[in-house]
Amino acid sequence: MTLDLAASNGIRDNIEGAYTDAGNNKILNVVAFYGANSSGKTNFLRAIGTMRRIIVQSVKLNENDDLPYDPFLLTTEDPRPTKFEAVIFNTEDKASYFYGFEYTQKAIIKEWFQIKSPRKSAKTLFNRNGNQIEVNPTNFQEGQNITVIPNKNRLFLSLVGQLGGKISNTAISLFQKELRILSGIEDSNYSNYTRRLVHENEKYKLRAQEFLKKMNLGFREFETKNVEFEKIAFPQGFPQELIEQLRGGNFIEVLSTHAVYDKSGQVVGQYKFDLDENESSGTIKIFNLTGPILEALENGWALVIDELDSQLHPLLSWKLIETFNNRDTNPNGAQLIFTTHDTHLLSNRLFRRDQIWFVQKDPAERSTIYPMMEATEKLGHAPRSDSNYQKNYIQGIYGAIPYFTNETPEE
Repeated sequence: MTLDLAASNGIRDNIEGAYTDAGNNKILNVVAFYGANSSGKTNFLRAIGTMRRIIVQSVKLNENDDLPYDPFLLTTEDPRPTKFEAVIFNTEDKASYFYGFEYTQKAIIKEWFQIKSPRKSAKTLFNRNGNQIEVNPTNFQEGQNITVIPNKNRLFLSLVGQLGGKISNTAISLFQKELRILSGIEDSNYSNYTRRLVHENEKYKLRAQEFLKKMNLGFREFETKNVEFEKIAFPQGFPQELIEQLRGGNFIEVLSTHAVYDKSGQVVGQYKFDLDENESSGTIKIFNLTGPILEALENGWALVIDELDSQLHPLLSWKLIETFNNRDTNPNGAQLIFTTHDTHLLSNRLFRRDQIWFVQKDPAERSTIYPMMEATEKLGHAPRSDSNYQKNYIQGIYGAIPYFTNETPEE
């Protein structure tokens, strides 16, 4: 499956700020995935995360450790190697990085790396076939003199990066630092990260105040303070694993400030709520994700979020997407790639047609991804920009919806 984030040159959908200029390409800032339950949306995002994990962690593997290999099981065919390939435009050096590898549970089978700089042809840095590695001495000097052959389950890119290779570490950083994989359901995993970011960094605290105010969550501002672990009153249902992580240290408490009104509706004071105990789950989720969101917007990084709309009102999800789809609030070209079931977001006022993708299983239960622009089977033509996307999707015109039979069980 291939996900292409390059904006289509053949459409003129009027969503200003939906893409960022990157060399000779226009790269989409937002892509949404729709599909039925169990269609493969989460697995597709997990695949992106798996590629990232192997690039970052394979260098730490012992020789006999397994790679995260998860072949398709619903077939009589023999398992095949998994192949990952990514093309990433680096905004710092204005070059496009072509990197990929194939692997099985025990070994890297192939690996390749190319770079294309502006107004120059692509340069091959190295090619790997098993343990045979061909390095271009002109284009990849940092890999030329490495006499250590990586273990069969380790990437050559990771090895060169560990030994200080500049180009290799730049490529690794594009995955490790600038690509974040988040869960819209398990947002509490990012709570402590956001709390420390806004507590220890005044710049991010001010930006968080402004960002949350625009989200219209009901409180005017927030403040943070350190609380000793022994004095923390964790709310009911607070994840036990997070409690264990915090044990022995300090916890950053967040207090949301609400206005107090008199009988005539005039503001006469303020009251501070404990965020975890008194705010809604949707409000807490937005706060938890604020740290990664603000970092992405400031640095032009990519966020991949599964179930973005979970616990969020459609208008709140809309506002969050709009933040990435607007040059004023997203001047550095940060990207948001997410899955959702919220059909209220399917609107030509929010998305270009090339920003909407679908995931659907074929009769053999193999998942397929495709953009709305290719959903022409029932329309007989490419979807129009003035179409009612929500209505067409619910009616099955684009596919990727659950189908139900009219059969009733026998008594």
